[in-house]
Amino acid sequence: MEKSVSDFESVQKWKEHLAPRVSHMAVENYLWALGVFCNWAKKNPDELILEMVKSASSEDFKTSSSSRIMAYQLQDRSTTKRSKALIVKALASFYENNRVTIGD
Repeated sequence: MEKSVSDFESVQKWKEHLAPRVSHMAVENYLWALGVFCNWAKKNPDELILEMVKSASSEDFKTSSSSRIMAYQLQDRSTTKRSKALIVKALASFYENNRVTIGD
């Protein structure tokens, strides 16, 4: 059985960080958004963090998460602009909470 994004320690810590700051529904929306992006990227949350850390220390931006996020926004036609914006906001929060920033 495939793991849910909520099963990852990085996500649990992020959720604990979010819970006192935003509504329960916002937390659930962020978890949904992270799950959508993970499914699209075919990576789990820990792999997304590792990819971002590696891209931050290399010149190869073709595989960086920031490039992947832009590609997602352009390619995914199944979600609305508002949903895509939520996904980007959730990813930025997830990366920030895991001490990784989204580059240009």
